[in-house]
Amino acid sequence: MINLLRSLGWVENFFHLWFSAWMLSWLAAFPAVLILLPLVRRIAGLLVDMTPPSPPQR
Repeated sequence: MINLLRSLGWVENFFHLWFSAWMLSWLAAFPAVLILLPLVRRIAGLLVDMTPPSPPQR
């Protein structure tokens, strides 16, 4: 919203332009996240040790 306001200035149909740009980016980003998230989780699981810590010995 800030970038659109800075690039266009205050125009009559600002909120319509902003909402159109937001919807277009949402339509691109949401499926990308759904597709890439399992891959990113799998890679993160390989890089991070997920075993639970053992209780302290007395």
